[in-house]
Amino acid sequence: RVHKLVLNCCVGESGDRLTRASRVLEQLTGQQPILSKSRLTIRTFGIRRNEKISCHVTVRGDKAEEILERGLKGKEYELRSRNFSDTGNF
Repeated sequence: RVHKLVLNCCVGESGDRLTRASRVLEQLTGQQPILSKSRLTIRTFGIRRNEKISCHVTVRGDKAEEILERGLKGKEYELRSRNFSDTGNF
């Protein structure tokens, strides 16, 4: 049984790439994604503090199982053992 499914897309910069990533998540789930901000400035990556760099969506219930089923069908229901953590996340 799937309690919740969290889809995360971190692009590392704000702007056009972030809006495209949020549009993809919205098309996949039918929900409005949440934009996440960076916690601190990293000059080598070109990221400033509080800059929006990623988006995520939390899906629960039957919709989560449906999206997971579609994703696994694309991989022909085969995942590597290293894709799983000790707590059951993948």
